[in-house]
Amino acid sequence: MYISSKTFLLLVFFFHTFSYSYGNDKVRYAAVIYRHGDRTPVECYPTDPWRNESLWPVKFGQLTNIGKRQHFALGQWLRQRYSHLLSTEFEPTELHVRSTDVDRTLMSAQANLAGMYPPSGNSIWDNQLMWQPIPVHTKPVFEDNLLAMEKPCTTYTQVFNEYVNSEKYLTRLSKYKSLMEYLSYHTGENVTDYNDINNIYNTLYIEELYNFTLPNWTQSVYPDKLLEPACYSFTLKTVLPILARLKVGPLLKHIIEEMINIMKFEFLGIDEVGPRVSIFSGHDVTVANFLNALGMFDGKCPIYTSAVFMELLHETSADKMIDQEYFIRISYRNVTEIVEPHVLDIPHCGKKCPLEKFIKLYKHLHSVDWDYECEHQPLSAIHVFPLIGLGIIMYYAAVKCRSKLTYSNLHTISKNYDR
Repeated sequence: MYISSKTFLLLVFFFHTFSYSYGNDKVRYAAVIYRHGDRTPVECYPTDPWRNESLWPVKFGQLTNIGKRQHFALGQWLRQRYSHLLSTEFEPTELHVRSTDVDRTLMSAQANLAGMYPPSGNSIWDNQLMWQPIPVHTKPVFEDNLLAMEKPCTTYTQVFNEYVNSEKYLTRLSKYKSLMEYLSYHTGENVTDYNDINNIYNTLYIEELYNFTLPNWTQSVYPDKLLEPACYSFTLKTVLPILARLKVGPLLKHIIEEMINIMKFEFLGIDEVGPRVSIFSGHDVTVANFLNALGMFDGKCPIYTSAVFMELLHETSADKMIDQEYFIRISYRNVTEIVEPHVLDIPHCGKKCPLEKFIKLYKHLHSVDWDYECEHQPLSAIHVFPLIGLGIIMYYAAVKCRSKLTYSNLHTISKNYDR
């Protein structure tokens, strides 16, 4: 159910005596963006001694049993972390899961949900199968600008091509000229950029995980010489503000809209408010794109089941009726072990950022009109947008880090998201 801002304000007037007792720092909504679990190599290089698919437990690019167990365990952990937001039995209004349209991400999401929702009571439909089907939503990769982030965009393609042909990019890449020539000679593949280096690094990494003996030529370059350029490849899709806006803006906008709706209904004391937890099953580049667009990527390659947690926190005081605060907390876990994620510093705002300020800080991302902007390339975008982004950062760096949120300035925030 969606209500407009005008209706919302009228209802707040009648329900202004309503107060809450959720407790301080209670998570009211969570968006979880994770990478799939363990997989086989997507594609081996031409001279790879382990390129025979029959040597591997499953076909190339597919989720392995290890990957299934990894996500099952993560699902169990998510159940515990968000038990106050999710019913024991699956309730479709509480949870929404979306995956890229790729086998390993769809299967990871299903394994994850098996850990989150072991059947009990009426949800047991087969006593010999302790599993129940939970919906996972998806969209064809090249029609998906939200999660796969691969829907064709004329503006994005033009700006990206300009950047990878710029002097700045080519000068940095030239540092790896000898490395790329060495890799090309030994792999039989034409290695010309960071992504090519990352593909080889990734294949060797997986082969090492599976205890395959690596060729002798790898000893002088793997992992040390390959690691930095391989991980740097994850910054390229969002290296400029306009690229970040078009690549990640739709997803951030979607998450913020869901948070705004949660806030509206909580002010009214309405329980069924739409998804309390939104899960996005993607890839290493999905995780990296999101973090890098927010200025929070640490430069390390996202590994299997790496996950970003973007949570809406709620604070209220017992002696204040409507004067409440909502905050954003972003955490990151880049290990396969089930451990508490590390809380990140949001640039210019800290580890717990008032929602109102967060929305202002990242307006250059979530204000995107994707369809229009993809067809209308601004002049000299590659030069103009970095300046705009810098101006935004310098302006909001001067804003105080904490800001009280009342129903009046909530109206100011939410009116920008009326659909």
